[in-house]
Amino acid sequence: MCKRVYLTAKEAEMEMQELRNKEGFTGKMETDYISRMIKDAKRNSMIGDKLQLVVDPMYIHIPEWQRRLKLARAYTIGNTYNKYKWDVPKVLFHQGRLYVIDGQHRIYGAFKAKMDAVVVEIMECSLEEAIDLFINQSQDRAKMQPMDIYKAAIAGGKIDYVKLQEICHRNNVAIKGDDDNENTVGTLTSISDGVKLSKTNPELFNAMLVLLGKLGWNGYADSYNGKAYTAKIIRALKALYAYCEGRTDEMEQALIERCKGTEFFVDNIMDKTQAQIFDYLSDIVRYEMENPFKQEKPKRKTRKIQGNVKENKQQKGVIFMGSMYRKTKQMRDFEPILKRNGFRYLRSHGSHFTYINTVTHKRITINKDLNRMVAERLMKEYDLV
Repeated sequence: MCKRVYLTAKEAEMEMQELRNKEGFTGKMETDYISRMIKDAKRNSMIGDKLQLVVDPMYIHIPEWQRRLKLARAYTIGNTYNKYKWDVPKVLFHQGRLYVIDGQHRIYGAFKAKMDAVVVEIMECSLEEAIDLFINQSQDRAKMQPMDIYKAAIAGGKIDYVKLQEICHRNNVAIKGDDDNENTVGTLTSISDGVKLSKTNPELFNAMLVLLGKLGWNGYADSYNGKAYTAKIIRALKALYAYCEGRTDEMEQALIERCKGTEFFVDNIMDKTQAQIFDYLSDIVRYEMENPFKQEKPKRKTRKIQGNVKENKQQKGVIFMGSMYRKTKQMRDFEPILKRNGFRYLRSHGSHFTYINTVTHKRITINKDLNRMVAERLMKEYDLV
């Protein structure tokens, strides 16, 4: 049996509540007792403008929106307790109960170590203010994870996070930190990217999730562990939408036609970096959105020479158009062979022309100085018929 490393806040609270139930410390008895303790502390335990209380850790609740507890950390705190090192936890007094806001590892560790009294600082404020404190805890403690912030922000009704949740759930996408992620198409793990997009461009974020749903990418995994809603995918798609601005409908259609399905995702996308994903998808989109064999031929530049005779600027059969090369006769004669074997023109760079196979996405680059020997070598190397 595997040893537990983490415990959710809900599980920790259930364990502590079970002991409260055995002790009969529930309902009106609990609220009356805690209220009296707070009243007495206000008379006797004020330190400046701060209210401190000595209380059994069992009496303190752990809210469900708290982050996961790292058990080793909590046990170490409880088993090696030193009053001089005890950093006073902050506890909210709310509706007759005490809720830990800052210091849940210390409270749970003290509870597991069977300590009967710890010093805490009492907060008397709204739940929203307490959650703000939780979200903005100092960085010298266990680092806040995006999923921890997300859960607390949802509980506090933070508008950007609520909008993120609405967009994701509308598209049947769970968010890392959701308790219920069953029957979803995937889980968004890049919460920070999702929040930024939900705030700055919710329409784009929604369009991206709709597209991912139609593509059906999830990497042969359950929705929680799928790889299709990670940071690199979200950022690559964001860049692709910007690259195809004004023609995003065509871009989406091209991807749906050529890049659909989990098998495609696993074979071609999942293991690539963000930059490689963008380059790969943009090449496919560019090919689909352009008509490779119907390029408009640019007019030849001419210059006047003696006697007003016009002369084409030519060199070795290649016609220069500024810095662009046009295909030579040898290249044009070789193109039908490429076409019969499933290759289409993709792009040119300097004196090189690149073609892509529409099925395998294999590429072939040909220099302007194509000759018979090179053509025969290419046919053999790429199994051209």
